[in-house]
Amino acid sequence: MIAMSDFINRIATVKDIPFLANTIIEAEKSGTDKLSYSTIFGLSEDESRKYIIDMLSEEVDGCELSVSSFFVAESAGQVVAAVSVWIEGVDGIPSSVLKGNLLSYTLPQHCIERAVSIFPIIRDLQIEYEHDTIILGNGHVVKEFRGNNLLGILMSERMKQLSLEKPGIKNAFAQVFECNTPSLRTCEKLGFHRSMVKTSTNDEILQYLPYHSKVLLKKSI
Repeated sequence: MIAMSDFINRIATVKDIPFLANTIIEAEKSGTDKLSYSTIFGLSEDESRKYIIDMLSEEVDGCELSVSSFFVAESAGQVVAAVSVWIEGVDGIPSSVLKGNLLSYTLPQHCIERAVSIFPIIRDLQIEYEHDTIILGNGHVVKEFRGNNLLGILMSERMKQLSLEKPGIKNAFAQVFECNTPSLRTCEKLGFHRSMVKTSTNDEILQYLPYHSKVLLKKSI
């Protein structure tokens, strides 16, 4: 274990974008070798990383592809952990719409067309968030710094900050593939409980997503 005084926790900046891109990729895999950006859009992992960096560089607030949604932990001047936490519904626009706009703007048309053709297979696991709630998104810790509860600390600290910024918020949510046991445990230790489980019976879904079942977790603020 490393002393918490050895870490600096802060909101991410554009300088952190390469680490944030890796965070998104590792979180999307959920402990498997399935990267949805690659399987759904027909991209290699390197191509996916490039486009994720491009989307993060647009600095659109309010979704999982927003630099401003990430809270990071630094050790000795290096970012070693990151988690995205945001308030859902910036200017009344769902984060799914903001993400979709970024994807459509950034990716080649043939990638979008491929995703549209695949959507009927994966839509069973789509979950829309409620506006004016706190959302926990992608998180990642570099291997050498695991075991320090960094994600739990970052999530908890950032949720407190956002609830103070917008006192009317009553609930926080997270979506986690059921195969991602470490993330489920982290959320449950923070007081989240399982609100809903969505499961697909379409065997094809495992060609595109890490697992066929997704858990929606909820916590009262």
